[in-house]
Amino acid sequence: VAPVAGRVSMDMMTIDVSQIPNANVGSTVELWGGHIPVDVVADRCGTIGYELLCAIAPRVPFFKA
Repeated sequence: VAPVAGRVSMDMMTIDVSQIPNANVGSTVELWGGHIPVDVVADRCGTIGYELLCAIAPRVPFFKA
């Protein structure tokens, strides 16, 4: 799990992937899902899961595993 770096701002959030060896530009990431619940991510961002789910912009690719 990569830590959130900073705060959620508008429709963006930043994560620190410096400790993930195979992370590259264009890599697929799991923001929440089977490995980490949306409410855990939201808590770390100082908000609630519903806010994160509703704030996903249409331009963000969404993949359901």
